Amino acid sequence: MSNVSVKVLLFATFRKKYGSKELTIECDGTLKGLIESASRILGGEFYSDVYNSERGMVRDDLIFTVNGRNIKDLKGDIELKDGDVVAIFPPLAGGINSSKLIEV
Repeated sequence: MSNVSVKVLLFATFRKKYGSKELTIECDGTLKGLIESASRILGGEFYSDVYNSERGMVRDDLIFTVNGRNIKDLKGDIELKDGDVVAIFPPLAGGINSSKLIEV
């Protein structure tokens, strides 16, 4: 898979914590690759904020959309393409339920 350029939008507490509302990321076209590339720019804490590496899954208490579609509604492997827009919303309220994870 070749590298693609994806726009990442951060919302709410992520926007404040990482000091950015939008960035363009070069990645391998996978969601995990996007998260790893974003972590190199935003810092390693971003990775643990959005991904459970022990289970190999995106945290389920977050909302990830690709071009406006929630990844929970997308079937199969998510393949990112040049120009795609990924929006990441942190938990809006409540605690973390680590038993609910999304495999990527």
